Formats: sequence, structure tokens, C-alpha cells
Amino acid sequence: MTTQPMNVLILMSDEQSWSTLGCNGNPAARTPHLDRLAESSTSFDACYTPFPLCCPSRASLWTGLMPRHHHVLGNWRAIDPALRDSSVAAAFADAGYHTMYTGKWHVPGTTPERMGFASSSAIPSTIKGRQRGRHIPEYCDYLESHGYRLHPGDVQNLTAADRKSLRDPDTPLRTTSEIPLEHFLESWQTGRFLRTFDERPADTPWLAVCSFNAPHFPMAVPAPYDRLIDRDLVELPAALAAGTAGLPREVRESRFAEEFAGLGEDDWREIIAHYLGLCALMDTQVGAILDHLRAAGELDRTIIVYTTDHGDMMGAHGLMEKGHELHYEETLRVPLLIHHPGQAAARVRNLVSMVDIAPTLAELAGVDWPGQRDGRSFATMIGDPSAAATRDHVTAETCLYGGEPEARGEHTPPSAWDPAQDTLNASVRTRDLRYIYRSRDLDELYDHRADPAEQRNLAADPAYAQVRAELRGLLGAEVGDVFPQVARELTASAGGAGAR
Repeated sequence: MTTQPMNVLILMSDEQSWSTLGCNGNPAARTPHLDRLAESSTSFDACYTPFPLCCPSRASLWTGLMPRHHHVLGNWRAIDPALRDSSVAAAFADAGYHTMYTGKWHVPGTTPERMGFASSSAIPSTIKGRQRGRHIPEYCDYLESHGYRLHPGDVQNLTAADRKSLRDPDTPLRTTSEIPLEHFLESWQTGRFLRTFDERPADTPWLAVCSFNAPHFPMAVPAPYDRLIDRDLVELPAALAAGTAGLPREVRESRFAEEFAGLGEDDWREIIAHYLGLCALMDTQVGAILDHLRAAGELDRTIIVYTTDHGDMMGAHGLMEKGHELHYEETLRVPLLIHHPGQAAARVRNLVSMVDIAPTLAELAGVDWPGQRDGRSFATMIGDPSAAATRDHVTAETCLYGGEPEARGEHTPPSAWDPAQDTLNASVRTRDLRYIYRSRDLDELYDHRADPAEQRNLAADPAYAQVRAELRGLLGAEVGDVFPQVARELTASAGGAGAR
């Protein structure tokens, strides 16, 4: 009798910082289900996204490629047409797995079905040009049948009343959602996922993805999660008070800096509490899904992954959200839990990248996935905190064409990047250091051994000149295959103090 292959369940949030889980040390977090999952999982302390925005990071997850290689170099940039019909899901399908996708997709230029998922109920990525989609059509119909209507054309799941409340100057940027918990997107999506799961073919291994929108901004939170978090336990970030002072111009003048300017500590505490409330709502959905798998007798033969696409500033430097400009720890470091029924729990501090997740899952499941990719399997680390590292650094890269992500249509090959009018930001993270290159602004260097909040930019410090040169060399070697002009600049010399 042959043994059925391991199933794979991937649970994803959107815009969730590593620090939002109780198991990662946040005293205000209410994440009992994820904390319990962590007790039987490998928890990664140093997993980083290759792009602090939704679409590029998700394309990297499914392809195992860096953004410069799959071409989704900004939100709403379409994937390389040569990659539209292939992903790790297609490899699982070819290996005999039934593949299912529910929730937020956001890989522009393709669909879950084209990339190997047999069934999907997904928020689309983009329609034409600048048109964006964050609504699952079935969910819109469901809401209207219960007397609620999402604001037409809005890129968020908000009603008109929610939009008005979020602009209230007395309670800025957070509100209690008009849509009650039982009809909220995450509640509906969990039910939709479980129905799809129950319809899977019998005696067939499966790969299932449930990709949630929460805790993505804005903070419209259903009761009781809007008041769930104890405000007295909310810790404000160390870099909040300094704001954007001393940061590069493009950060100081960004919409994020403008939108969150002038907020006091009480407002920040409320906004962060609402954000953590959405994380708690996510945790409840995770608990419901795991309970359902347990009742179905599937937990003992299922690899479970919990992660997100990128983080959120959560008040650091007086900022919230994520973006092309924000190559900081809060946006790039993401939670990653991998539960393998045959492995002990472990806490791993080795550096890993989101591009590594799919190759790792393919190896763990024994699925052949031919082809060249940037991701490196870290399967040997599962259950083993002493396993050898597969990386000594990770990188992230973001690109703006013509000063904004959508300026050139749906698909733009990186070869079209023009240093005279376009912007490239790239960063490298080692165990102790972060270096950020900005093609049209000052660079940054932070030493996490003394400055984990990234408050002191050392790029102009003569004592770090050699370190800066070495990190520029690493980054130049990484991006040089696609951006040779940037690589030449990075590797030519250490550059002047604070220079590009």
C-alpha cells in the first residue's frame, strides 16, 4: 500500500508585521490560535519579503522569483507573459494534487486558474490599466442580499458610511465597520474556503490556499474586534516620536508622511489597537479552519504554512502602511510559521526570503518543480534550529516608472527602466545590518546590533565606509543582471558620505 503524499495548506494575511503575533512577543496581541500553531511549528524570526507591496510579493511567492525576474515591479504591473501559466501550484497539479485558491490573488496579468489552481474564488488583481480590484464579485452579491453595499469603484472593502467615519477628525483613520462580523469579508471568506475544501475529490492529495485581506489598511474593524485589544498593553514604536526627520526626502514627502502627520500618541495607540484587532480577527479565522481540518481527520497529514505578503510600518517613524519608499524592518520582516506533522517545533533565526517558500514546500511534498528560480529551499531547517543557513543576506527591490507605479500600462519589462525619469530602490539585509540604495535620493545604513529601530542612518559615517562598500557590492551583484547601470554605480566605489 502506497502512502498518500502530504497535503499543503497555505494561510495568508495581507500587510501583517512580524511583531503582531503573541508568539513573537507582542503583549497586546490576541492571537491564541496562531500561538498554539507555533507551539508545533517551525517559527522563522528572519523571513523577509522581496517587495513591500502586495502584487510583487505575491508574484514572488508563487513563482519563486525576485520581482526583477517576474516583472511585477510595482502594484498593478503585469507579470512577464512567459510566466502567466506556471507557478508552484502548476507543479503540484502536475504531481496529482487537487489545487484550490480562495481570497485575495493580486498577481496582475494572470489568474489562479492560469497559474495552476483548479478552482478559485478570488479578488482579481487588475482589469485594464489603472483599474484595480479588491472585491470578490460573489461577496459583493452576498452583501447586497443582506442590505450592505460596498462603495462603487473603491479599492477597499468599505461602505459609504465606513469612508465617512474614517474621515472623522475626532477619530482619524480608524472606525467600527458598518458591516457586522457575521457578514465581514474574512468571515464570509472562511465559509467560502471551507465549502470549497469540503468539495475536494476524495483520496487525492491537495494544495489549498486561503488568502485574507486583513489586516490591510484602512482600519475599518467589525465589533467586537474594534475594542478587543487592551490599549494599556499597546506598545508605541521607539521610532514614533522622531517621525520622518532625518529620513530621505522621498519618505519625508510621501503620502504616508502627509496622511499620518500630526497624530498624537492616543491616536496612534487607537490605530495600532484597531490594526491588532484585525490581526485577532485573522487569528479567529485560522482557528476555524484548523478546527475544520481536525474534524475532517486531515491535520495529521497536512503541512501548514502561515505567512503574509509584507508588513506595515505600525507607527514607526510616524508612518503606517507600506510602499515603494519604505524599505524598513516593519514592512519587510514578515511572520512565517511552517507546521510539519513529522517534525518537532523549532525557532529558526536564519535569514530566509519569501521567494524561498515555494521551493521549500515543493521539496517537503516531494513535488518536482523544474526550472531556474531565485528561491532556495530551506527544508532542512524545518524542525531544526541548528540547520545550516542557506543565505547570508536577503534583498528587496522596488521600481517606479515615470514616478508612479502605473505610468506605463500593464506590462513593462525591466529593460525599459530609464534612470533619467524612473526610480529604483533596493535594499540588502544581513543578520546585523540593513543598507538601502535609492537611485534618486540619499542612501541609508542601519546597524541592528545597536539600533534595531533604525533611527540612526550610518551611511555617511566614516567608521562604516568599508561596511557600506561591501553591502553596495552585494546589492550590485544581486541586481546587475537586470539593472547593470545600477550595479555599476553600486560597485564603482563606496561613494561619498550619504551619496547615492
